[in-house]
Amino acid sequence: MALLSLVADLGGTNMRTALVTDSGALVERQMESTRADAGREAVMESLASALLEVKATNDNSSLIGVGLSVASPIDSKTGEMYAPPNLHGEGWHLFSPKKYLEEKLGLPVSLANDATLGAMGEHAFGAGRGTNSMIFMTLSTGIGGGVIIDGKLYTGHKGFAGEVGHITIDKNGPACNCGNTGCLEAMASGTAVARIAFERLSAGETSSLLEAAGGDASAVDAKLVAQEAEAGDALAKSLMDEVATNLGIGIVSLMHIFDPELIVIGGGMSQNLDMFLPEINREIQRHAMTHLKDRRPVVKSELGDDVSLLGAAALVFAEHNAG
Repeated sequence: MALLSLVADLGGTNMRTALVTDSGALVERQMESTRADAGREAVMESLASALLEVKATNDNSSLIGVGLSVASPIDSKTGEMYAPPNLHGEGWHLFSPKKYLEEKLGLPVSLANDATLGAMGEHAFGAGRGTNSMIFMTLSTGIGGGVIIDGKLYTGHKGFAGEVGHITIDKNGPACNCGNTGCLEAMASGTAVARIAFERLSAGETSSLLEAAGGDASAVDAKLVAQEAEAGDALAKSLMDEVATNLGIGIVSLMHIFDPELIVIGGGMSQNLDMFLPEINREIQRHAMTHLKDRRPVVKSELGDDVSLLGAAALVFAEHNAG
């Protein structure tokens, strides 16, 4: 009989819940609005109710635990969240959902950062299957990630490892939301694409982007830039190349530090990976150490939007097997 995990992905906009088999099959899934503005207590009550509802769809004889993915730095030992950026209101900082959910559900709860769990998901069920070492990067509004070393998730001292979006690639670069300057996230995320586009359009550069955005430069986002780049717009193409170069610089650093077999790219911007790859590979050729110059480790995620749910399941199964 297949083992089952009960999992949830708690985001600032939506919470998703599911049952997942140990082969990575999603056998039951639901989604509802997080309603983060209602406050921590209401959100946690809704999350527990959603998990109980999904749990009730199965006889539970093979259910071994609960996995939770959260868009927040999380202490892997205590389960405490550190100032989750998308869960507003009081009471979230240093709150641990682990104890709360264990009392409500009567099952052991494992939890981690959503991007960190993306690494576990791809390693167990996606593009990283069979690898011994890999890195997962999620490219969307921000940039996050996770690291697999010797077939296991690397969590660091307190569970905060894998913040690949906050390696510095330009000490004189733009400010990042983390408080640093010149972070990869500040120079290669969807937010960065929109910022650079706004700056260049405001400086008077001509582009079909402005017309596509209804004349409002502040309405240009990464999706629109990719669309216009594919259509041949020169400014949009140069923006995509600039972001790809920055990604390449960050990826070379990760190659030097971790020597991964694969670097798996997920998140909304992974849909444009084909446009990024030529420049990423050029950066590897330009700046990687001699013995790494011919490596082409970057591949696209196979799990898409389910990567964190499946990562939460992989965490449950890994901890069950370790126990």
